[in-house]
Amino acid sequence: MKTLCLSIILIFTSQIIHSQTPLITQEKKQAIDTYINYFETNNKLMGTVSIFENENEVYNKTFGKLDLESNDIPNRKYTIGSISKMYVAVLFSKLKEKGEIKFDEKLSKYFPDIPNSKNITISQMLNHTSGLKNYTVKNDSLLYWLKKPRTEKEIMSEIIRQGIAFQPGDSTLYSNSAYYLLGKILERKYKKPFREIVENEIAKPLQLKNTIVIDETTKGTDFAKSYEKKNGEWTEMQEFYFPNAFAAGNIVSTAKDLNIFLNDLFTFGIISKKTLFTMLPKDKNWFGLGVMKVPFYEHIAYGHGGDTYGTHSVASYNSENKLAISYIINGEDYPTNDFAIGLLSIIYDKEYKLPSFSDYAADKDYFKNYEGVYGADGFPITIKIYEDNNELIAQGEGQPSFTLTPVEKHVFEFKKAGIILEFNINNQTMTLKQAGQIFELNKK
Repeated sequence: MKTLCLSIILIFTSQIIHSQTPLITQEKKQAIDTYINYFETNNKLMGTVSIFENENEVYNKTFGKLDLESNDIPNRKYTIGSISKMYVAVLFSKLKEKGEIKFDEKLSKYFPDIPNSKNITISQMLNHTSGLKNYTVKNDSLLYWLKKPRTEKEIMSEIIRQGIAFQPGDSTLYSNSAYYLLGKILERKYKKPFREIVENEIAKPLQLKNTIVIDETTKGTDFAKSYEKKNGEWTEMQEFYFPNAFAAGNIVSTAKDLNIFLNDLFTFGIISKKTLFTMLPKDKNWFGLGVMKVPFYEHIAYGHGGDTYGTHSVASYNSENKLAISYIINGEDYPTNDFAIGLLSIIYDKEYKLPSFSDYAADKDYFKNYEGVYGADGFPITIKIYEDNNELIAQGEGQPSFTLTPVEKHVFEFKKAGIILEFNINNQTMTLKQAGQIFELNKK
């Protein structure tokens, strides 16, 4: 999505302007309903959308397969992944307002064993310029190593092993490792577990009854599972063991609770206007202190996104329209980002087109002919193609596998990454198309 750049000053000035005509009209609600029902009818997505305007919820819809372990539709809780980072940043901002921490403090004050910790500041950890990498993905093996419980010692050892990607402030690299460490610093400062900190400092004051931190002590938490499509049927996915995600992504919430949190944050309830302004991304930067730009054409909202292995969410607030929009998708057979573009197009009166879901039925007798390992000189990795449970699977060397969707004869796609694969069984080649680039790979 491309957008025009609006100044932050303009956005904050606009908060004093009260529109006489609501943006979310009854006609628009009906259009959103029709749009969401289209995906539900075609069994393409499941999740929840909540919209607040002028601090009131004006739309809420849960759609798709009903998770039998989470039947309370209006208050269905989901894992919100990295949206948790926004809560972490707010907690640090509250400490800063009280004079209990400084953002230019060095990481070495708390964790001297972390590589380059003497040069990394709290602020750089919050805005992803620390140079720390991602413990959530092991670069050498076990890409999904956090599906099973891991000890703090194991995770800290992995953070130390990975080292740094660059010197602090030289570049930007999204870092779950930084937020894991930030969570540990919060526990030292508040002298409480992260779960209790979020509960006492955010959930209780804002009456967020469905916002919970998942840790080893959490019992009986009822939240929606993640699903993927296999052979046309929704299948439950094995997710993170969420205590491993810790402050980088272990909060569970509802779409409504997310919007309540956003409304309070951007109306200066939980922290001051001055403090919030310091958190927002400046100039051309996408990341601020735990807050991201969420642009759509000329509209600039602020918030955060969150991805687990199977659940995808975004929570954003547009001060110009006093509009909070949160959506959480826990079953994705159509790209969540494309779904969001259509949703926002309705809200902001932009043109959009409903996708076509006329599925092509592949002749699975050909699958054995596609199987093999493909590569080419100058192409950085090899790609293994294999059949599993009547589906065609692709896996790049050292990367997670993904299921291919048939588009036409001998042509498959992985839409989430914009990948098209076309097989020529006579020449034993596979053509890969992505982002305007075309590569011809040979079967080895």
